[in-house]
Amino acid sequence: MKVKFFLSCIAFAVFSCSETSSQAEGTPSSSQKSLVIVYENDVHCNMEGYAKFAGLRDLIADTAAVATVSVGDFLQGGAWGSISHGGYVVPVVNKVGYDVMALGNHELDYKFPRLMELVDSLTPPIICSNLVLKGTTTPLFKPYVLKQIGSKKIAFVGALTPNALVTESYAFEDDSSKDSYDIPAGNVFQLVQTAVNNARKAGADYVILLSHFGIEPPFTSMELIQNTSGINAVLDAHSHSVVAEKFVPNLNGDSILVSQTGSKFQNVGVLDITHDGRFHSRLMPLDSITTSSKSVSAVYDSLYAIAVQDLQQVISSTKFDLNINEDDGKRLVRKGETNLADLVADAFRNAFEAQIGLVNGGSVRATIPAGNISYQNILDVIPFANDMCLVKATGKQIKSALSEGASHLPDEFGGFLQVSGMRYEIVIDSIPHIENIQVETDSGYVNMADDKIYTVGMASYLAYAGAEITSFRQSEIVIDKVMTDDEAVMKYLKSLGSEIPELYRKPQGRILVTASEKSR
Repeated sequence: MKVKFFLSCIAFAVFSCSETSSQAEGTPSSSQKSLVIVYENDVHCNMEGYAKFAGLRDLIADTAAVATVSVGDFLQGGAWGSISHGGYVVPVVNKVGYDVMALGNHELDYKFPRLMELVDSLTPPIICSNLVLKGTTTPLFKPYVLKQIGSKKIAFVGALTPNALVTESYAFEDDSSKDSYDIPAGNVFQLVQTAVNNARKAGADYVILLSHFGIEPPFTSMELIQNTSGINAVLDAHSHSVVAEKFVPNLNGDSILVSQTGSKFQNVGVLDITHDGRFHSRLMPLDSITTSSKSVSAVYDSLYAIAVQDLQQVISSTKFDLNINEDDGKRLVRKGETNLADLVADAFRNAFEAQIGLVNGGSVRATIPAGNISYQNILDVIPFANDMCLVKATGKQIKSALSEGASHLPDEFGGFLQVSGMRYEIVIDSIPHIENIQVETDSGYVNMADDKIYTVGMASYLAYAGAEITSFRQSEIVIDKVMTDDEAVMKYLKSLGSEIPELYRKPQGRILVTASEKSR
């Protein structure tokens, strides 16, 4: 209770300041100031939040020594990134004045040549200790940076989930990078530990790990902590989890703080370091922050003036929310059917007048609220500009893909498959398995045949570019690269007229998830 009261008092003091306030007489010198790290993760091009983020940092800087950090996934995941291949994000991030930014897996979405262009334009250093030149242990980026914050030297070490080799496999398969880069899972603890040791040798008083690993398997920040030593705190990312403060034992049994803010500026994180070296973190909802940086707002406004005509173009309208979440707000699209996922799968099927449409839940990124549907809404939902293709696949290959998508249930998985033109059942047992696969015909639903060929509309990510689903690698690609996935959705919405039909108000019962008799 004392800790909560103490942190509440700090929060009250921060929000009682004004953006133009000056240091009062008797303000501590730089050597006496408290140390504070203001942090975010997984912003995914939510550009509107940067001005408040910087404004909070500026207020805290009146009375404390402050560093500003990002734990990755800032260049992709929303409309602003999609229409500029990350270019619109750079000037805003530069104006915020970050001390350091960690690499996230979605920074790889535009592939390495574009990433390196963007990095060259960024003012803050980009860090990652375990993205290496293939066949070596040499990091592509700085593994850490050492910053003088108040009276202390603080090292920030970056770490990127090796699962990016799966989720962003297309970035590594590009001709310019397939033989150049690697994220070796077997060496991850060693690479991070080497960076920590080198930072300590360079004089770091504290080491903070910016870990784009998350708290969900197959790779977690908890495992990183348990297999390393010398780290004082972990600012986490990737799983979009809201973790105000958690303590995990490291290799030596010491308790190490872990915190994560959620995603898209749900919260801003504040890490307090006391004079005697104790670490405490707290999360502040962005909506509760009442100040903003005028200089960051000015840059955002200038970019908005350029992009607004395209982004606000009205494509359709809806009388109801098109959801990726359950009624309680928890994300559903990566483990169950939603009405928006039904619509996107229908769009992928419609793009080629195929028998079936498939989309992985991880590609359907945002809910569309009731009202007008703009081009920005569509890019927020489908931000990756994957090419669309028409595939001829056997029933056996389709069933295999459905099994891959359901393999992580009851946990979330980005490869979970949403469908059009068919329906299926997932039975949760010790190993989830697929039953009752049926294909829609003019006369109703019929059972899918293993040896029959079906035409399937899907994005290249499912067909051949991603590694979450690999069952279509031997399927015949009939048509490829005639449109992108967001263009397919726009085309379908326009075909529906000026308003989304009532058919999509609720999920249509295409995916049934049940528990087996054994697990009941």
